This record gives sequence, structure tokens and C-alpha cells, in this order.
Amino acid sequence: MKSARSAFTLPELLTVLAVVVVLAAILFPVFRSAKASAYRTTCASNFRQVQIATLMYLNDYDDRFMPVNHFPALAPNPKIDRTWVQLLLPYVASFPLFKCPSDYARNADSEGVFDESLVLGDTHMRYYYSSLRVNVGYNYLYYSPVLNNGAGWEVQTRSLSQVNDAARALLFVDSVYGRTKSGAPYGGGSYVVIPPCRFYRQGRFLIDSFDLPRGADVFVANRGWNVEDPNSPFRFGLAWPWHDGRMNMARVGGGTISITTDILAAGCDLKPNWMGIIDDNGVYFWDWN
Repeated sequence: MKSARSAFTLPELLTVLAVVVVLAAILFPVFRSAKASAYRTTCASNFRQVQIATLMYLNDYDDRFMPVNHFPALAPNPKIDRTWVQLLLPYVASFPLFKCPSDYARNADSEGVFDESLVLGDTHMRYYYSSLRVNVGYNYLYYSPVLNNGAGWEVQTRSLSQVNDAARALLFVDSVYGRTKSGAPYGGGSYVVIPPCRFYRQGRFLIDSFDLPRGADVFVANRGWNVEDPNSPFRFGLAWPWHDGRMNMARVGGGTISITTDILAAGCDLKPNWMGIIDDNGVYFWDWN
């Protein structure tokens, strides 16, 4: 005697599919959050290693910070120039430490692209263009400003002893290279970032926190944050919150914290073209002095 074959009825199948959809709706955000948390942790670990590499560099070079470039005022020229990233390469395990795993806007890396300027034995030359697109943005205007006293542009690195509060001072922060008209990031990161404010009051006078020699000009990619254009890459001075609205920041004296863009501008009365005043130097991260 044959038994009847059992099968799912349509209502049962729809019920199972509904359960699967509900579970997916519950679990996918959890998986996404866990993945983002892992990326943020990896990025913070990378920042710590780059910060340690900086301390090693300082120890080897009489407590002087890395030059942002040898020739930053010139058009990029891998034949003669070196960036601060390339100068730190001997102190880190690998170049990928300078990249954020959350950066989904990076172009194809150029490390493997043949460069006619390559010199036999010079293994760092091929990293030049990629070093300009790293996600570790250097607070160079305070630690390695490019000055012009009338005789041409030159890099004047600062000393670690000039940093009064190394435990608080910002050294590196997550960065972005560019943004589309819709505001989406593209091109990876930027090896430098720009502070939101520059001057503070001392009585009736405005004091330049960059501490430039009299009559000197400083080379900058942009004068402050672009608060008028929300889609500009300079909206946060080339800094960028890759981690669900937050970004990693490494301090000079050690330690990496996760912050928001609001905290990044704390202590600064933010206005275009550095017209805002540093009104609370106790919480302003950028100032080295």
C-alpha cells in the first residue's frame, strides 16, 4: 500500500520565507555593525603602530618630526621628492598600515604600476603616489610647516620638546582625498589634514598658533575648513569619518581615540578662511604649543 507523499503547502512556504526575511532583517545590521567595529579596531591598531613608528623616527632624528615632503610646494615629482609616509616606511611592518580598511572609495593602488623614475635599489620610490592617498592624515601645519621667508619654500620641522601637551595633541586623523558633487568620498585618503582654526586672542592681539617667523608665509592646500560647501573634501579639513560617523585620532604622546567631527573642532569658533578664533586651547586638539 502506497503512502501519500508529504510536501510544503503554499501557506507553509510563505511562513518560512517570512521568518527568514525577519531573521535577515534582524541579523544583517548586527553583522554590519560587527564588521564596522572590526574595521574600526583594525584602523585604530594601524594608527597606534604608525604613531609608534613616529616616536622611533623622532628618536633617530634628534626629536624632530618628519618633513611632510622634501619639496611640497612643487608638483608631485617622485624622482626628487619623498613624503612623510615614505620616511616612516622603514619603521613600520608594511605599507597597508597606512590604509583604512573602511575606505571603500580607494582607487586601484599604484604600488604595482611601473614607474619610469624607479631607481635600482630604491624600493620606496614606487610608493610615492600611493603615499599621497593614505588614510592617515598628518597634522603637518603644526609639526612640519612649509614656510617662505622670501627666499623660496622650505620645510621647517618642529621638535617634540615644543609640544607642551603631547598626551592631548593631535598627530594623525582619518582622512579623505576627495568628494563627488553628491558628497560621496572618492580616491582614498589624504596624507595631510588641515586644522579648523589658526589664531587665538591674547589681550587685544591675535596670535598665530602656527608660530611663524615674522613675515613668513605658510604653504597650505586650503585655508581652514570649507564650512560653506558641505560636499567639499575640506568640509573637515580633509579629515573624514570612515567609521559610521566617527574617525580615529592618534595623539603625539600615544593613544588612539574614536571621535566625531564635532569633537575634532572643539575649542574653535569655526568660520571660513581661518577667521574663527581658538577660544579654548584646553580642548583644541590641533595646536602643538
